[in-house]
Amino acid sequence: MLVKIDIGTIQKSIRDSTPITFRLTSFTHDHHAMMDRVVEVFLTELGQERFLEPLAYCVKELIGNAQKANIKRMYFHEKGLTITDEEDYKLGMKQFRKSLITNAPRYIQKLKEQKLDIVVTFQVSGSTLFIKVRNNAEMLPHEQARIYERIVRSRAFSSFYEALNSAIDTTEGAGLGVLILLQTLKRFGLEENAFSIESANGRTVAHLTVPMSDVHFEKINLLAQVVARDIDSLPHFPENVLSLLNMTKDPLVQINEVAKQISIDPVLTADLLRLVNSAYFHLSRRISNIPRAITLVGMKGVRNLLYTNSTRKILDARYKENRSLWNHLYQTALYAFYLARAIKLSREQHDDAYVAGLLHDIGLIIISNPHPDLAEKIRIFCSEKNVPRRVMENFSYGLNHADVGGLIAQKWNFPEQLVEGIKYHHEPLRASLPHKNIVFCVYLANAICNIERGNISYEQIEPTVLHDLAINDEAQFRRVHRSLRYSYEKQKTKL
Repeated sequence: MLVKIDIGTIQKSIRDSTPITFRLTSFTHDHHAMMDRVVEVFLTELGQERFLEPLAYCVKELIGNAQKANIKRMYFHEKGLTITDEEDYKLGMKQFRKSLITNAPRYIQKLKEQKLDIVVTFQVSGSTLFIKVRNNAEMLPHEQARIYERIVRSRAFSSFYEALNSAIDTTEGAGLGVLILLQTLKRFGLEENAFSIESANGRTVAHLTVPMSDVHFEKINLLAQVVARDIDSLPHFPENVLSLLNMTKDPLVQINEVAKQISIDPVLTADLLRLVNSAYFHLSRRISNIPRAITLVGMKGVRNLLYTNSTRKILDARYKENRSLWNHLYQTALYAFYLARAIKLSREQHDDAYVAGLLHDIGLIIISNPHPDLAEKIRIFCSEKNVPRRVMENFSYGLNHADVGGLIAQKWNFPEQLVEGIKYHHEPLRASLPHKNIVFCVYLANAICNIERGNISYEQIEPTVLHDLAINDEAQFRRVHRSLRYSYEKQKTKL
């Protein structure tokens, strides 16, 4: 359930330059969404909406660290360890992170019982936004020393890649996260002193000072330039594929003409027959005749086959084949197809949902290429920090894999519904009205796959999509998920 905020009160505090405070006893997913909205209101009033994702990340990182600090004190007390004793501290920290993950709900409840709260204060003065995050735990000298060591260390890093690649002690709550926070501020033109932290009188207060006049958006960085060059250098589809695509768009074309052109390519022939005989078409007998296969899949089906096969052929030839990614793409495609069918979209839309699902992550193949280890580190970091992957990709590369996929689809002249299905598979509310259903099916299919992999939870799914697809609560969502999984397991060996 989304935590409600009074937008009018926030707007008044901005106009009056008075502080507004939010007191949290825990920091759940609903509070994440609330804090995103609060930051959005402030930045909208200040005319800096583009700074939303990076600033919201920074605020949530500080709140998350504040909550961990409160829990850490509670944990040491439970274990009978003295947190100020160096040996006890080392002993306690060996198991703290594991305990934090496995016992999170219990700790959240105890934070409420013991009223160990986090106080977040926002205030605007002129064009500067001041944010304070306070908790009930005073930093120990060695904790403070580690924070300052990371601040100093961040000066040596010129990119997210270097920060993510740094060998750093991650037993502390504010380790890599603080480095990434500082890199985020630096990327948007802010100096090191935009962040500070102080501790006294049993409390720790982290400060963000954001002079909006100093915020700027860097031009596309070196990694983004490499990615852009990769997109530009991708070959266009071969002449025979382009010829076939044009033929399938001609309303007067004869099926035998298309069949003759397909039969020249043994790989395309095999793929067409594999498609028509798959569970997708539920045929009672096997088809081996090419004209008959074209009749069954339709000209649009042939076009979609050309888009998917040619895309994979070009990308696998240029980059190392990623079997696990393609497996994810096939699973997403099937889920999207079954969702489209369940909400009674047209047969053509079933096909579009399937193909968009099959191609939705093609941008990952290119975006991982300059630094494949960076892509994996981003994935791990985002999973641990509950940060959307596209957000960190935007910070690291200047663009994210969905944007890259959309650019590839446009380069190869994919129809608009496929471009949007690829480009907006993480931001479904940006889809245009004519293609909304396709995008929503691909988005939810991909989200379900990510739930299965433990990357996200049900609460993180866009409510508008669930409502639009007639999924009204978590119990119904679980039933839909089970049905999709059953159909996938039943059919995947036949694809």
